[in-house]
Amino acid sequence: MRPIAILLTLILVLLSGSCGSSDPVVARVNNVPIKKTTLLKSLPQSIEPGKESTVVKDCLEGLINKELFVQEAIRLGLDSVIAYPLELEKKGLVIYELFSDIARSSPPVRAQELQQAYNLLSLQVHCRVIVVRAETLAQRLYQDLQNGAQFESLALRYSIHPSRTKAGDVGTFPAYYIEEPMRSAVLALQPGEYTKPVFFDSTYQIVLLLDRGPTDPPLPPFAEAKQQLEEQIKISRQRKAANEYIARLRARLVYNPLGLAIFYKPVDSITEAEKEVWVAVRDSSKYVKVGRLLHIARRFPSELDTALRTYAIKRAIEDDLLYEDGLQRRLDQTPTVKEQIERSRRKLLYETLYNRMVTSTIQVSDADIYNYYQNHRDRYPGEDFALVAPLIRNNLTIEQRTTRYQEYLAQLRSHAKIGVNQAILQDVINEIVRKNKEKSKE
Repeated sequence: MRPIAILLTLILVLLSGSCGSSDPVVARVNNVPIKKTTLLKSLPQSIEPGKESTVVKDCLEGLINKELFVQEAIRLGLDSVIAYPLELEKKGLVIYELFSDIARSSPPVRAQELQQAYNLLSLQVHCRVIVVRAETLAQRLYQDLQNGAQFESLALRYSIHPSRTKAGDVGTFPAYYIEEPMRSAVLALQPGEYTKPVFFDSTYQIVLLLDRGPTDPPLPPFAEAKQQLEEQIKISRQRKAANEYIARLRARLVYNPLGLAIFYKPVDSITEAEKEVWVAVRDSSKYVKVGRLLHIARRFPSELDTALRTYAIKRAIEDDLLYEDGLQRRLDQTPTVKEQIERSRRKLLYETLYNRMVTSTIQVSDADIYNYYQNHRDRYPGEDFALVAPLIRNNLTIEQRTTRYQEYLAQLRSHAKIGVNQAILQDVINEIVRKNKEKSKE
């Protein structure tokens, strides 16, 4: 094959690869690509028929302009300026992904479990309960019941459960909602019988079964209820897994009441010595001191309820643990999180440069407002200056911001290399037109 034939073949292969790409490039800004999917995601959900071309082209221009701002922000070194807010964004994303990871690790729901759950939901029970904290008291009350004491009287006198005022009556509900080991104990009863004291939820409980029978109204057939029931069990398991994880995490922390009490006073009055007092110790070795948490305390005025401030401090410490765990699991490296972090980075870069080069340069003086009012009195007939001044200030600010933005954007575009693939752009427009036509036929 001759050299020119080889060259033509290579060109055809490259072109075919570009055209056959699942996500072709619709534009380049200083050689940075803007993909077709990015443009499609930026479009409004519905576009008025006949305006498809205008809307698509305007959206592409917006993407190009934002890309110019982001590139300039990077050139000016603004990545260092956004480092802290970006880290906060990353922290939130990693913690969210951590709980998603915990949810995914919960075991699947088996067919046998579905059938058992359905059977338990189909059976309702009516119960009374006595709840006490001490095992010795629970055993004494059980003996009193054995000797003929009235369940209602003992519940009224000794129970710490909210149902105490109703003589321990907790109403009628499906047996499914009783957790083990109490469920097995209750299901073994006949109406009129009561359980031995059962250690449950950090208390000792005695349950009297008043009645049992089919759920009223009855459940739909198992085949119809199966899918919804499976989803409910999945959600319940995921919530349980998350709660168990949080319990394990909190067991790794020991709080110092003296350190927490320091945050009851105004932040500016906290001394250097107090900043060195530890608030919590993590894993029996890592101390968290007052000084590290001042930025949290500053969010709350000193007159605010101290319980709310303390809660925020504890949450911040726990969030740090969650974040560390997420990083150890390398959840910050998952494609979804990396994509979201990059999206947040670009947004912060754009906003920071916009504020620095556009918003912060705007100055609307009182003289500007008054002069505008005097020169446009016909627009405000009979209106007092004091009443319309805020409106005028807002309008002048918007005008100046728009003008400054256009000037700065023109400056960026003047030395930028921008190329648009008109064929791909037209494909996007045609795709939107086709979708609008399909909708109109429905």
